[in-house]
Amino acid sequence: MNDHFHTHHRIRFGAFEMDLATGELWKSGRKLKLTGQPFSVLAILLERPGEVISREQFQRRLWPDTFVDVDHNLNTAINKIRETLGDSKERPRFVETLSRRGYRFIASIESADPQTRAPAAHAALRSGDRMQNSVPACAEDGFWIAVLPFKLSDADADLADSAMALIEEIVTGLSRFSYLRVISLSSTSQYAGRSLDVRAAGKELGARYVIEGSLRHAGPRVRIATQLVDCNSGAHLWAETYDRPFSSQAAFDLCDDVVPQIVSTIADTHGVLPRSMSEVLRTRDPSSLSPYEAVLRSFAHFQRVSADEHAPARAALERAVQQAPHYPDAWAMLSLIYKEEFTHRFNLLPDPLGRALAAAQRALEGAPSNHLACHALASVEFFRKQLDAFRIATERAVDLNPMDGFTLAYLGFLTAYGGDWERGGALSAKARSLNPHHPGWYWFVPCFDAYRKGEYKTSLEFAHKVRMPGFWRTQLAIAASCGQLGQQAAANEALQILLMQRPEIAQLSRQELAIWWQPDLVEHLIAGLRKAGLEV
Repeated sequence: MNDHFHTHHRIRFGAFEMDLATGELWKSGRKLKLTGQPFSVLAILLERPGEVISREQFQRRLWPDTFVDVDHNLNTAINKIRETLGDSKERPRFVETLSRRGYRFIASIESADPQTRAPAAHAALRSGDRMQNSVPACAEDGFWIAVLPFKLSDADADLADSAMALIEEIVTGLSRFSYLRVISLSSTSQYAGRSLDVRAAGKELGARYVIEGSLRHAGPRVRIATQLVDCNSGAHLWAETYDRPFSSQAAFDLCDDVVPQIVSTIADTHGVLPRSMSEVLRTRDPSSLSPYEAVLRSFAHFQRVSADEHAPARAALERAVQQAPHYPDAWAMLSLIYKEEFTHRFNLLPDPLGRALAAAQRALEGAPSNHLACHALASVEFFRKQLDAFRIATERAVDLNPMDGFTLAYLGFLTAYGGDWERGGALSAKARSLNPHHPGWYWFVPCFDAYRKGEYKTSLEFAHKVRMPGFWRTQLAIAASCGQLGQQAAANEALQILLMQRPEIAQLSRQELAIWWQPDLVEHLIAGLRKAGLEV
């Protein structure tokens, strides 16, 4: 049993608070009906967050001296818990079922005792991936995020319920990203209905970043305005407005439509927060970064994709896993960085895929439900040509965090390049819809899909939408498409740039292209490059 658990009588997770002393469960200030065995089962899961609790362990705790149908009683209790929390077996946010092994609580938890103040309260207890992701001095890292109650245009009860649902879903969505430190709703609810200075509220909460918003109701429509503020500088980092149909019956549809866009735009690797956080750390000596900061620093490479960004990211992460060997995010990002040595020849050292696989496996050992770890494993399995393992890890990564546009986009184009263009195209399109400010490479799937179909003009149009002239695949697509179209001047220009970026492509074209694409498309691309003037 977790001894630290006994020092806290109120435990918070997501929008919920559980009072162990009174046997009560609350959600956003509203008492829920969860008593008896379901409450006891949830309490046991919360004692050891992130650990698998077997049916035998539940039996010893709950029914030690009586003969009962343990399977039936436990299944009934777990189903009641999921019903009360709005959870599901297929896509768990709180309670995960492990076949033939037991159950595990996978969400982030913290102390909600009144005497414990933020931000230390938020670091007090961690669960699942978050517990194992905890690293020294996380509060000092200073990158906490708070979501304040949204302002309302009137006192309409339906509007208030929709605002609360939006905030709960945004917090839950942000919490899916293990590298974000999200302050709980119970701490931010004190600001509901108050006129406040955002920077002052952030300071009180211990948050560097604050998300605030408003809902305005006009007839059958609602306008949702949101913005992200850096409380250190006062800068508005992002703002967006969403106009949607509105009715009390469609509140869930509103959340399902808007929340993923807000969360992905803010939180994923190419989102506003990782860009801001990594930019703060880019000028720091990698050896001075904490393990958590090393993870944030590594995002700068994926936002720029260059050897110059790759080297300090790798150095910081290698140091991070030495300092915090049980930190899954650091292992997962290190795996992705090692993989970049193989795919882009950045700062290449021996056996990059072997090192990438070992790092991904270390990440998953520490946190089987960490979506970054699954993303890393899927990536390395693709380049190892283990496509069955790749597909399994891809589906797991997407299921764990369907709001991560980066995961959907990257694993989507690998899925397409592996031969499943329909599934890969769907993942790629979903990623583009999640974050309208996505990087240009999200267009590569429709670009190369059109090329393989012989739709060269369409392929060229998508290649120009990429808007990454310094990236070799952009020039490859332009040169091959223009070659096929007979646009010789443009084809030759793109080819010359490609040869400057990847000079080995002339001698090793099949070998280089086979890293990414299936043999039929490799030959098709070489045919286009020949027409562009490449001597193969």
